Amino acid sequence: MKMEDNTMVKEEDLEKAEVDAISTAAKHVANMLQRPDQLERVEQYRRRVARKKASVEARLKTAVQSQLDGVKTGLGQLGTALEDVQEVQKQLNEVEDTYKKCHDLNEKLKEVKAVGARHSQLASAVENLKHIFTVPETVEETQMLINENKLLRAHKLLTDLETSRDDLLHEMHKLPSPSPTDNALLRHYFADVGKLSDSMAKQLWYSISRALSMVRKDPTMLVTALRIIEREERTDKEMLQRQKITGFLPPGRPKKWRETCFKTLEVSVATRIEGHLPETRDLNKMWLVRHLEITRKYVLEDLRVVKVMFQQCFPPDYNIFQRMVSMYHNALSVHLQELISDELESNEIISLLMWYNSYESEELMGNHELEIDTSQLTPLLTEETTAKLQQQYLKTLYKNVTSWTTNALNKDVNDWQQDTEPEADGDGYYLTQLPVIVFQIIWEHLEVAALVSPRLKLRVVDLLLECVLRFTEQYQEAITAYKGTHFEDRSGSLFFTAYMIAIINNCLAFKEYTQQLKSKHLATDENASRESKIKAVIDQFTGIGKRSCHYLLDEVFTDLEPHLKGLVTRQWVTSDTAVDTICVTIEDYCRDYVHLKQHFFVELMVEAEKRVTVEYIMAMIGRRISFKNYEDRKTCAEKVQKEAGQMVQLFSKLAPSQEKSPCEVLKVMAEVIKLQDTAFLSLELSGLVKDYPDIQPEHIQALLALRGDVSRSEARQLANEVLGDEAERARKPAPPPGGMFAQITMQPTMPLMRKN
Repeated sequence: MKMEDNTMVKEEDLEKAEVDAISTAAKHVANMLQRPDQLERVEQYRRRVARKKASVEARLKTAVQSQLDGVKTGLGQLGTALEDVQEVQKQLNEVEDTYKKCHDLNEKLKEVKAVGARHSQLASAVENLKHIFTVPETVEETQMLINENKLLRAHKLLTDLETSRDDLLHEMHKLPSPSPTDNALLRHYFADVGKLSDSMAKQLWYSISRALSMVRKDPTMLVTALRIIEREERTDKEMLQRQKITGFLPPGRPKKWRETCFKTLEVSVATRIEGHLPETRDLNKMWLVRHLEITRKYVLEDLRVVKVMFQQCFPPDYNIFQRMVSMYHNALSVHLQELISDELESNEIISLLMWYNSYESEELMGNHELEIDTSQLTPLLTEETTAKLQQQYLKTLYKNVTSWTTNALNKDVNDWQQDTEPEADGDGYYLTQLPVIVFQIIWEHLEVAALVSPRLKLRVVDLLLECVLRFTEQYQEAITAYKGTHFEDRSGSLFFTAYMIAIINNCLAFKEYTQQLKSKHLATDENASRESKIKAVIDQFTGIGKRSCHYLLDEVFTDLEPHLKGLVTRQWVTSDTAVDTICVTIEDYCRDYVHLKQHFFVELMVEAEKRVTVEYIMAMIGRRISFKNYEDRKTCAEKVQKEAGQMVQLFSKLAPSQEKSPCEVLKVMAEVIKLQDTAFLSLELSGLVKDYPDIQPEHIQALLALRGDVSRSEARQLANEVLGDEAERARKPAPPPGGMFAQITMQPTMPLMRKN
């Protein structure tokens, strides 16, 4: 049925192909005969188609003939194969019949097998007889050859001895019931063979341990040692293979001399690295730098020798270069761990970390001559070890920097007591070397840390900023103590002003160095905590500078104290001595202040002007004098205005400023005193309160008391009128800090006091 179906399908396919062919031919003819003139070429077209048809039929016949020849050849080969298979089957049947007939042959040949075994033992004994009888002499000769370094000949004799021993022991092992006594006797007789093997091994390991130096001078001994090792390695494999079959393994096998060769090389490498430690910390502070550099040079040179010469001596399957690279890498790792365990100092830790960072560079493992794939190397030190090492460095660094800055400060403090002026820079500004010394320490450690890693540098920045913050506290304490000692005995420090000026200039230098640190090392850093520390350091030095300016002014105002007490008194009314002396004294001190840098000089003058003004205000409201009539008040007010102008002129000359002078308040207060009609006092006081919102009711009452024509109740009423009652004042916003009246506190039992 299937064949019939296939036949029908094929007939349908042929009919369909014929129809398609006719259709295609019709289209082709239609394309060729589209114009009348093409009818003339019909005969030409017919001949062309006939030629094509004949060509196609010829090719088709050739293809069919070729396929028929192939089928014929295949059928012939299949017939031959069938005959061969039948012949093989016939022979297998014959073999099977023969095997069945040999079933009892094993029992019949038992005696023959026993005789064969005895013959084999006798043959082995005969073969080794000459070695057995000459064992002592051979052992002695072999030992002599080993001592003379004639290792190949010695190994040949040793191999003969071992072969004789092993063959005899093997024959005894094959006996059904071997005699333990005979076995022990035989082992004892050949005992010196094992000693010879050990002696040979000792000589080999000596050569292997000196391979790096030996290969440079005469590689013959190294090659000899390696040939012997390879022979023993092959013998080990043969003996182990025989053990799987017979269960017998000769004494001392496997020797594993190749494995021992690698271990010897490892020990040799470790010894070479540890042997490059010629100095200690006690003899040379740079001992570790020297040791690491020597180690780098030796390791690089050794690996070059291995790359060029070792590979010619060692068998290729040893992969000796990669093995030696691994050995040096592991030995260096162990050696660095040992160095780290010895509690290194901070500079030594940095030296080690820098060497560690350059390990895979061109200077060592990354050298182009070695062609080592450093990405395949395991880390020389673990991340945990490097983290601990860096932490140890930071801990030691903090201790050292703190000690160094403290020592530098103590030396600077001692210099303050000298009987000579401090040094001056090219512009004549006093200074000491303290900022340079402190930041020199900082620059050095930051540059060194940057060589290790950017991350370590940032950690060092954080630590150094903490050290500087701690230093600012010590600096402030030292300055405060210096000031206190001076004011206890002003004759003891002849150059107090000069050194305070140097200290203030130092604060400006400290600020500038801190800004340099930020711009140079933290330009791209956006860490808020680090930014906060930088600001804290700058603020600390700014504060120290300002407080030191106050200490300078304390010196001035100590001299001015008698004259300040003489202000707004009966004697003051008729004399200009007090203010003239104050102005002359300040101007005199300013001759020393020319050594103060402009930034703090201006700040000092501003503070001096404020303090003089405050002292003058305190004199005016201190109830030192009161007036009985308008003429006295007018005279006093005009004198206050005149002296206020005198002081404004002085400070404008010393430190010109666009800001309103603090002394201007004296003129406003003088107007309050000078006012003849008390009805306008409220208006005048309102202007005073508007310009100086930190003024308090007590200040106004004391100022009005100076007039002498306003009662206490009226003064209180006026103060409440311009300032409001207590509840109103509480609701008002607080005045800006730093006002002059805020520095003056009025108390019931005391006329007034100045806030420090």
